[in-house]
Amino acid sequence: MKKKQIKSEKTNSLKSLEKIVENLLDVLQECSSISQLDNPLFDEYRKTCHRILKDIDTKCLKIAVAGAIKSGKSTFINSLLGKDLVQRGAGVVTSITTRIRKGKKNRANLYFKSWDSVNLQLSKALESFPEKRPDLESDAGEFTQFDIRRKKDRAYLQTIFKTLTSDFPVTKKGIQPETLLIKHALHGFDRCKNLVKPDENSLLFESKSFNRYKEFISDPDNAFYIKDVCLEVYGKTIDPGVEIADCQGADSTDPGQLAHILNYIEASNLVIYCISSRTGLRHADIVFLNHIKQLGLLHNIIFINNCDFTEHENFEDLIKVEKSIIENLEFLEIKPQIFSLSSLYNLFKVRRTKLNKKDSIRFKLWQEEKKSIVHCDLQTREFQLFFQDVIDKKRYNFLISNHFNRLDNLIASLLDHTDLFLNLLSSDKEKEAKAVENLTALEKNTERLEPIVTNYIDRCLKDLKEQVHKSVQAAFLGGRKTVLNDLLNFVNNRVVFDVEQYKTTTRESFNQILYLMFQDFKRQLDLYVIENVKPEFKKFINLQEKEITSYFQSLFNSFQIDLTKDTPFFQMENTPGVTIQYDAWMTMETIRKILNLKLPLTIFDARYTSKIKANVFTDFSIHTLSGILFSLFRKNRMFSFSPGLNKAAEKIKKENMKLIKIQYKQIYINLENEYFIPLIEALSRDFKEKTDEYFTSYHSYRKEVQHVFSLKQSEKETQRLKIHAVQREISEIADSIALTAEF
Repeated sequence: MKKKQIKSEKTNSLKSLEKIVENLLDVLQECSSISQLDNPLFDEYRKTCHRILKDIDTKCLKIAVAGAIKSGKSTFINSLLGKDLVQRGAGVVTSITTRIRKGKKNRANLYFKSWDSVNLQLSKALESFPEKRPDLESDAGEFTQFDIRRKKDRAYLQTIFKTLTSDFPVTKKGIQPETLLIKHALHGFDRCKNLVKPDENSLLFESKSFNRYKEFISDPDNAFYIKDVCLEVYGKTIDPGVEIADCQGADSTDPGQLAHILNYIEASNLVIYCISSRTGLRHADIVFLNHIKQLGLLHNIIFINNCDFTEHENFEDLIKVEKSIIENLEFLEIKPQIFSLSSLYNLFKVRRTKLNKKDSIRFKLWQEEKKSIVHCDLQTREFQLFFQDVIDKKRYNFLISNHFNRLDNLIASLLDHTDLFLNLLSSDKEKEAKAVENLTALEKNTERLEPIVTNYIDRCLKDLKEQVHKSVQAAFLGGRKTVLNDLLNFVNNRVVFDVEQYKTTTRESFNQILYLMFQDFKRQLDLYVIENVKPEFKKFINLQEKEITSYFQSLFNSFQIDLTKDTPFFQMENTPGVTIQYDAWMTMETIRKILNLKLPLTIFDARYTSKIKANVFTDFSIHTLSGILFSLFRKNRMFSFSPGLNKAAEKIKKENMKLIKIQYKQIYINLENEYFIPLIEALSRDFKEKTDEYFTSYHSYRKEVQHVFSLKQSEKETQRLKIHAVQREISEIADSIALTAEF
């Protein structure tokens, strides 16, 4: 086969898989039309085929494009797709993820948050503010009634914003995330108030109005109300079954936004990380790459050194930056696969006839940078080849390989079943009589084993639940080396309060100082949870899921007893027993979707309740007052707020450590009772259904065999011809699988 044909086969492997499944469904229909060949197992085979088709249609290879702000992520995506799809140079730091897929026409779906989600996000920002309206605060110190749709609540929010901007100016850590959050919520309300609904809502732009979606995502005020964006693009810009996402907010100071981006990256099959050649590797890049490292995703990452020719005096300077980036990545223990290319130059080349005057001038100027262009063009070609190779391999392994394995097993089982009936159709009268005699023994074997298996499954379910309970207890409560102890040690010993900064930040109120201290504490805790706690939780949960599915798979395999081995007819004819497919891991994935089983998004949540605030403020006031009195009696001693602020810091830590212990206990209880146990019980129900199918198939033997034996010789010959034709079709499908699997 020529290389071009091989490439074509490789590219169209998804279409080939769809065609194979459709052909197999046709064969199953033909099998059902042969009455004595029909079997309850065929219904399960059809379900498997339809699940594969649905999986092909809904499942896609996810590619996340990440990087700090102004690293050229959007430009890179545009150059990769050859279209100006994503807004360039907007510089909006939000947690919006813009997903791009192939479509039948250009469509932009903007998915808005619900009002509950919007109000909860704002409530979180307000819950520790010193001057709250009493009617908005519950006994737990949470905002349960705040609703931005009410005029009085927006007026209150406006008051908060003015206080934040006047009394909480920019510090060395930047603008308070709460300040930006409230600002965007207020400024974007009028534009989005009719688009946000009680449930999540979407806004569609398509065809000629397609580009209007940029008006929303390029404006941070509107973007606050948007949860997600999905672009469907017509043409050959993107492969089917692939989703490319522009992940904004990698350098956000808000841990909530950071967690949103990391969740998408964690679910991705490939990460392309953009670094600007103007700045090289920045502190924000180092922090974010450490997060990715904690998730164990460094093996799935490609680096782009996004070159801006305007920023480099010559080719040597560009190479110097490239080497510096590689050295810094290696210092972080990252062995990078890095490509230096100019996304904007590549985009200009593709769109040269549609460039405006300013871009045309810049493009012509860059064309004079001969050495840099040759270098970047070469790197671009190398990246394109490497990228396509990675896509093909990952797409095959992720979308195709497992399905082919399932189809191989299904076809083997189907061939076994047709072989069985070919043997029956060719039997002589003496063998037929012996077979009828042995069918009674077969049914007795089935009836004897069925209740034993059912009782054993019930005992195994109980044992598995106990095993999971012990694993959860050991992981969460097992001695000193637990996540909880590490977390408490972090809060107690590593959370740092810069009290001098708080003293100079505000002049108005001690309450406001305490607000800043708590917000700083909360951010440090949230970041620690993202970097250290969540990865440990994920490892534990993945391990438990593997053990659960392995348990059910082993259990099912142990029940695959060929009852025909005790019946001489079946032994003599060398006919196979009943084979039922069971993939515990795939079953678990399906069950999670059906039951909507989700892990808790929030693991630990620092709180600043009325009780904590009162305790902290009382201690702070007493300590400060005693300091003032002491300095009055000792006139030569200067008074300082620092001891009082340090005391307040310790109180915030102490009170939240109590809350963390309570939350920790609730988390492991919820994890066991609301995730693992429902998952195990659902898997058990599905498992019982599979074993029922197993025994039902044996019960059907008598009816099937007796019907075959009742046929006239001419009818048997007709049926043999039909089954032979079916087997030829099955063999052709098997050959198609083998041929496609080679690529």
